[in-house]
Amino acid sequence: MRIAHISDTHLGYRQYNLDERENDFYEAFNEAIEKAIEERADVLIHSGDLFDSPTPPIKALYVFKNALRKIDGKMKMYTILGDHDVPKRRGMPPHKLFDIRVLGVGRLEWEEVNGVLIAGISNLRGRGVELLKEEFKKFDAIAEKYEKSVLIAHQAIERYLPFEGAYELKEDDLPRKATYYALGHLHSRIAARFGDGYLAYAGSTEIIRKDEISSWSKKGKGFYLVDLDGDEVTIHEVNLDIRPQLEVEVEEDNLEEVLNFVNYPKPPILHITIKGENVNRQYAIERLSELLKDKVLSFKPSFRDLSQPSPPELPKGSIDLKSIMREYLGSDEFTELAMNLFERLSQDDIEGAKKVAEEFLEEVVEGDNKES
Repeated sequence: MRIAHISDTHLGYRQYNLDERENDFYEAFNEAIEKAIEERADVLIHSGDLFDSPTPPIKALYVFKNALRKIDGKMKMYTILGDHDVPKRRGMPPHKLFDIRVLGVGRLEWEEVNGVLIAGISNLRGRGVELLKEEFKKFDAIAEKYEKSVLIAHQAIERYLPFEGAYELKEDDLPRKATYYALGHLHSRIAARFGDGYLAYAGSTEIIRKDEISSWSKKGKGFYLVDLDGDEVTIHEVNLDIRPQLEVEVEEDNLEEVLNFVNYPKPPILHITIKGENVNRQYAIERLSELLKDKVLSFKPSFRDLSQPSPPELPKGSIDLKSIMREYLGSDEFTELAMNLFERLSQDDIEGAKKVAEEFLEEVVEGDNKES
């Protein structure tokens, strides 16, 4: 059996509030589907965050509907819910509009496909993590009956996201008998030996945050093609042709240097740090606008004042933002809201932040109505 493992497609995400960026996510998803078909995958596994929101825009639903038409008769598809597309209240996820198998909403679920066990559980966070661990304990006993097995989950593991409050699981919490662990949530690609098989994060299909640029430049974006036919699992990277995003540093008196970074088939997005003493910010932005007109999709300027000492670097993981917010806000509910808003706003996703706030207020109003 050949599996196409894709994850974190975030259909409907509108980065920097640009139409072009929303379309980039659709194009990356469509390219992934077409390449999975070309590679003759038997099963398509999506390990969560298919949509960027539990209430995606109509175009996101339309794009997914067309993708299912391409897949029909060529691959079976299994997915789980990620933290982005889990409904905020007890309601139906957008996946219910389509005839696809969504595994593990609130509990581990599984099916046999051509003699291979495919099991999955959708994202659980906060108080749900203890339930998640209990459900994982069922897997090894089920997998004993199969020569090959796949476990699908959308969770952060301490080894790969070692910041307090950022992960839900440690490696010891995972079952040991899966041949392939198809994981989602981390946006960088990871494939490593684990137990009797391989543990893999397929990564996102597009650059969602600025801090993903370095990983994309080294490992690309795309999906994994997993061959389970032999005695050993083989994993192949399939890359997608996405819009470049680059981090660039230029001196204030040599702004023309940015023109060295614009020669791409798709106009890139540049994150430009302008260095100098007492930089004239207005002039720098106006000059960059002239230089980059029609050459980039967008540029994001920041400034480094060389006349000021650099702030000291803090050790990795030394700040636990979630704990600080919890201490200040005094409530898990408000802490979760604050973390969701922080994530969106740090990505310049104003519309996404508005949606998070609106959904939270709807829950509050609904709760008040029930009490009254």
